[in-house]
Amino acid sequence: MRLSVIACCIARRGDEGEREEAGGEKKQYRVFTYEEIEVATSGFSASALLGRGSHGSVFLASLDGGRLLSAAKVPSHSSLQFDSSSATDAEIELLSSLPRTPLFVNLVGATSSAPRIAVVDFMPRGSLHDLLHHPQRPPPPFPIRIRLARLSAAALARLHSLRVAHRDVKPANLLLGADGLPRLADFGLAVRIPAPVGAIAASLPPPAGTMGYLDPAYVRPEHVGDKTDVYSFGVVLLEILSGREAIDVEYSPPSLVDWAAPLVAEGRFGELWDPRAAPAGKREEEAAKAVAEVASKCVAAEAGRRPSMAEVAAALQAVESRKGLQRRVRWGPGRKEKRSHGKGRVSNVARS
Repeated sequence: MRLSVIACCIARRGDEGEREEAGGEKKQYRVFTYEEIEVATSGFSASALLGRGSHGSVFLASLDGGRLLSAAKVPSHSSLQFDSSSATDAEIELLSSLPRTPLFVNLVGATSSAPRIAVVDFMPRGSLHDLLHHPQRPPPPFPIRIRLARLSAAALARLHSLRVAHRDVKPANLLLGADGLPRLADFGLAVRIPAPVGAIAASLPPPAGTMGYLDPAYVRPEHVGDKTDVYSFGVVLLEILSGREAIDVEYSPPSLVDWAAPLVAEGRFGELWDPRAAPAGKREEEAAKAVAEVASKCVAAEAGRRPSMAEVAAALQAVESRKGLQRRVRWGPGRKEKRSHGKGRVSNVARS
């Protein structure tokens, strides 16, 4: 399969909300036994390992006789010892209450007994982080970056419309499906956004997130809200534009926000662009400047000065439409990608 397939799929797909299930009530999900998941992952073998994180490991699970490919999220022993209610438990509880949508990595099922294992949609094209930073992957051109940013913003805006804060927005948690489109993933830290008045801090978890993306204004449990995610997404936008990691000690200052925000404020946009995929021509340069200004608003020090994610998504949609970038998304050096995962049906509600 050629790399250009990602771009072509992105070009063909229209609005992201199609086929979303209605309603937000708690729904039934498929219940697996531990033994079923063990068999589906070949005994949790290294060959089935998709990745490791702070809360556990993710394995490719071949279910239903190989007809369904999913991802099994297995909590680590350390995470279970630290907290009897693991991030996996929290993710299962939350995802089972949300409507299935092609904007999220959805819950397929879970085990019922400890240790709880969540089985979610398998995203075969890795993460936005991989796409931006992997040394062996060609960097996506500017129009593709804007489209990925807009779709990611739409996913986060949808989550906020359900009164949920993700609390760990970053490129590693924006996964790419078989169609090349990003989906919001890893809801282990997500929480319900409390009502504007009457929130009880004791019932809210302490601040959490990833360094470099974590809102500096989020220092107390009651500060949680959609604007904490908006800050994180602003960092993601700057990362998409610059190709820099959120924290990179090879730069001074090492913080992406501390480095990029003054460049935007002073109009020194040319120093901000990723040299591997800088905007080409006046139309793309104007679009890039507009996106940089949106990112700058997202990372404002005061949460009240930040836009909502719905406003961010609308702004990115306007930039993409106004500059005609939808017609400029062909991409791919013509090399073939390695197919590594059989012929099973991918558990992905956004299949074409």
